[in-house]
Amino acid sequence: MGKVIILGGNARSGKSTLAYRLVKSGFNRISFDNIYSAIEDGLQINVDDISEEKQFAFFESVVDKCLEEAEIEDINSVIDMYDFLPKDIDKLKSKDKVFAYFLAYPNMSKEMIKYNIVHYAKPSDWIAQVDEDYLDTCVERFYERNELLVKECAQYNQTLIDTKSGEDRKIVLNDLFEEITKK
Repeated sequence: MGKVIILGGNARSGKSTLAYRLVKSGFNRISFDNIYSAIEDGLQINVDDISEEKQFAFFESVVDKCLEEAEIEDINSVIDMYDFLPKDIDKLKSKDKVFAYFLAYPNMSKEMIKYNIVHYAKPSDWIAQVDEDYLDTCVERFYERNELLVKECAQYNQTLIDTKSGEDRKIVLNDLFEEITKK
């Protein structure tokens, strides 16, 4: 049977980096950033206008379809998403059949978060194209999101991975990759 991996967590925490690596080892990747962009661009629907209940129902449907492919076709999938939290994983009817990991950097100061955003962003990354005021808003939001993820992972018994930065981040992501691909 194939595996379904859910990578949630904070922006700029390594979710997509890890997901791309899993793709190279044979996983299908489902990116909620891409899905939501396609809904907004192609269907002209603002995802923020869709109720949380309907967004969750859509998320659960995607997870269920991945689980069906895992069971019937032995296909591994990684779901890369930002919008859903540990409380949402806890609500999944099939939560015991997926492996969920939440990536964050809970021990970083706001100054370190900002440095990492600027230092590690590729020119094509959305965050590299924002002005200083919006960057500061993002730093504040990412800092608060770290606190929320720590709290919810503890409350809902979900795995929180501190992805740190620099070489430590590469080691943490490599270790998680090894853990996922050996299961």
